[in-house]
Amino acid sequence: MLSLQKESRVITEAYKINIDLIEFVDPYHAIISSLIKELYGVVGHEWWEWYCWENDFGQKGLEANDAKGNPICYSWETLYQQMEIYRKEYNVSLSN
Repeated sequence: MLSLQKESRVITEAYKINIDLIEFVDPYHAIISSLIKELYGVVGHEWWEWYCWENDFGQKGLEANDAKGNPICYSWETLYQQMEIYRKEYNVSLSN
């Protein structure tokens, strides 16, 4: 995960000096997304996408809270915990 974050920073910096590597890295991002969907289902993938891209790997400080208002996804560890919840639910639904 940290390698992906570093790669994202490098791509952003390269883009600032007119080097566009987006099409080069897009296939790798598609592979990662496919693997995450396969392991964690669509909802687990949505958490991944939110944390990595919308929340800039947790750097934007966006919050995700449960129904009681408790924070549930604010670090790599809590992202993993959240995704694990959906992995278990997804695997149960596959076996039914």
